Amino acid sequence: MPQTIPFDSVADLYDSYVYVDFDLPFWLSELGQRKGRVLELTSGTGRISLPLLKAGVKLTCVDYAPAMLERLRCKVEAQHLSCSVYCQNIAELQLQAQFDTIIIPFHSFSEVIDRTERLRALKRIHAHLTPDGIIICTLQNPIVRTASMDGAWHLLGEFPMSDGGTLTVRSRLAFDLSTQLASGEQIYERRDCDRVLVDRRTLPLCFYLFTAAEFEDLVQQEGFVIAARYGNYQKDYFDEESSPFMIYLLAKAKH
Repeated sequence: MPQTIPFDSVADLYDSYVYVDFDLPFWLSELGQRKGRVLELTSGTGRISLPLLKAGVKLTCVDYAPAMLERLRCKVEAQHLSCSVYCQNIAELQLQAQFDTIIIPFHSFSEVIDRTERLRALKRIHAHLTPDGIIICTLQNPIVRTASMDGAWHLLGEFPMSDGGTLTVRSRLAFDLSTQLASGEQIYERRDCDRVLVDRRTLPLCFYLFTAAEFEDLVQQEGFVIAARYGNYQKDYFDEESSPFMIYLLAKAKH
């Protein structure tokens, strides 16, 4: 996908502030029930990848950000694991294999903000899925997610760094209903152990928020059927007014 969010610019900081694991039991449970090869799209530095590899999942990882992938490769090597890693745009996905399960964690399909690119991506994903395979795609529910998008700065947290300093991350987002785009930026400030500012960076943000009806029309148009839909990572029923997430299990339509 085009680099709508240039994560490479903060690849060295990413693991210091993104270490949530609220979705990890879901992924371990889902993939523990399935056999065969798994393709993880938008794997980043391996927040999900490493636990899956340790659990014995036969995993291949793809992301568009080379610096993020380099950190993943280093972790895989350091922990004596085995994983094929590819730097590719998912709209041009070209691997010499099909996969029994394809996953798109952390709601990252929303980073494909152009409709034409979304259609291309789904076609390439379809081509890489075995006839009886499953795609698991996670999305944010716009009704819930946009409630905090007020255009104001919000503190995401202050996080310890390995050198004894701290990383402070602030974010602001606004939502344009006419385009369904959330846009804004994050500010990163690193301070040393004496609280002196040593680094400051800005990461522009932009992602697309699907409605459930829109996403379902899109995937059905591209040859998928909906096998299941959940409203959270505990697999509860999806309620459009209150569920934080839209988690889809998609299969190939039978012709």
